[in-house]
Amino acid sequence: MPHAPSNANTSAWFGRDLPLSWTILASILLVYLLFPTKNYYWDGVFFARVIEAAPGFNSSLFHPNHLLYNAAGYFLYKMTRAVGLSWRAIEVLQIANSIVSVFTSYVLYLILRRRLRSNYLVWSLTLIFAFSSTWWKFSTDADAYIFSVFFLLSAFYFTLPDFRPRPLLVALIFSFATLFHQLAVIAYPVIALSLYWQSAAMPARERKLIVAQFCILSFAIVFITYCSAFYLLTGSTQPPAFARWVTSYSPDASFSFDPLSNLGYTLRGHLRLFFNARLSLLRGLLNPVIIATIVVFGTVVLLWLLSIIKGTEWRRPDARNTFLKLKNDKLAHVSLVWVGLYLVFLFFWLPHNTFYRLFYLPALILLLATLLKENKRDHPRPTWRLGLFVPVIALFNFLFFIYPYSHVEKNPPLSLAVEMNRVWQPGTILYFHSENSDNNLVAYFNPKLEWRPLRSFDQLDDELKQLYTDGRTAWLEASAIDQLSSSPAGMKWLAQHGRQETWHERKARGYNVKFIQVGP
Repeated sequence: MPHAPSNANTSAWFGRDLPLSWTILASILLVYLLFPTKNYYWDGVFFARVIEAAPGFNSSLFHPNHLLYNAAGYFLYKMTRAVGLSWRAIEVLQIANSIVSVFTSYVLYLILRRRLRSNYLVWSLTLIFAFSSTWWKFSTDADAYIFSVFFLLSAFYFTLPDFRPRPLLVALIFSFATLFHQLAVIAYPVIALSLYWQSAAMPARERKLIVAQFCILSFAIVFITYCSAFYLLTGSTQPPAFARWVTSYSPDASFSFDPLSNLGYTLRGHLRLFFNARLSLLRGLLNPVIIATIVVFGTVVLLWLLSIIKGTEWRRPDARNTFLKLKNDKLAHVSLVWVGLYLVFLFFWLPHNTFYRLFYLPALILLLATLLKENKRDHPRPTWRLGLFVPVIALFNFLFFIYPYSHVEKNPPLSLAVEMNRVWQPGTILYFHSENSDNNLVAYFNPKLEWRPLRSFDQLDDELKQLYTDGRTAWLEASAIDQLSSSPAGMKWLAQHGRQETWHERKARGYNVKFIQVGP
């Protein structure tokens, strides 16, 4: 690995740009905060429900797949309440993710500036990372991935060759990455390998000791924390039960061994990692500002295409130079291992989940930095191809993905849940047959409802009579409606008791959201 620049040189290259650096980072944060997603991924809503329902800081906040995330979210939620802010938990999680995402971009920036002599390249790659579609989306959502990737990248940062080896610090930071999301554990060999190369100037025995310290301490921190949480949650110390809990996952998650299907999902996942769009989402959202933004986007795309036609960003590379860059660069080797480990695992484990690829997105950016890195004899003469690509990716994702999904009406379950808030009175009963992401979202945004499982016809008839005698009303949601509609007897009951004039539904691909009032 080429020797990193000295602190003095780094200061000379970047110190004068400190106001610019903080301005750019603050601008990224502002964009995130101005357009929080309303297309929540389902487990973010679940996290928010758990946080708000927790009677205190207790074991209900621990989940084996992301052990500390709800606990951290609970602490932040209570802090906002303590200072008089009435934000709901999901808003607190979204804001926290936006802030931590910007810190992640800053850590990546610090790594890149130790790799590249060009501030132009450093910021171009940092902004591509920050405004890549999936990272941007989850930076404004309420899930655990942003926190975990932040700690993972921070641990990696302290394994760079211009730092003295600090295995204990790296182990602590990496443990947080794993405790915020289990998938970070796949990068365990990456950090160990990077520590080994970081200590290349030391005797072999010391190098092995450094790696051993990291491996043992990080394992101990994670293992002890998991054991403690499991005991608090269950009161059990049985190893088989503990193993089942640690390795538990959603019932609809599984390995896939269809190579062609997995390859298709893998290729699609990498495209969606950087670009995502549904052109139809802009329908109903056009206004003068958005139209002007589309015009700017078209202009930038045209300029970018012209820059490609005119020439390359730096001296035209050839295959041999590219191979030599990768061959002689230890950071590139570590990045390849990082990407490779996740690629292999995610090829078989839920390959259609693009957001899991966030765990190796920084490594993809670092590999790109290696390929773009100028030689010492080169004098950069940018054609602004890469610089123009930044607004191309940012405006594309903003117009056709981020901006539309910052509107409630583009999330059918949420828009209907908000609409029903004006219909349902406090104490309304909503019957359901099974839990799913849609009715969980409705429940979170309608906390005044009382949810009850669907009963047999005789029990339900008696219950409805009592409810209406008490001045309350009762409704069915989609899973209960579908369950009743699956049998002739249920359809007959629904026809007799359902009040068709109260039917509410959102028809959209992939959603099943509907409600009807029922009476005695």
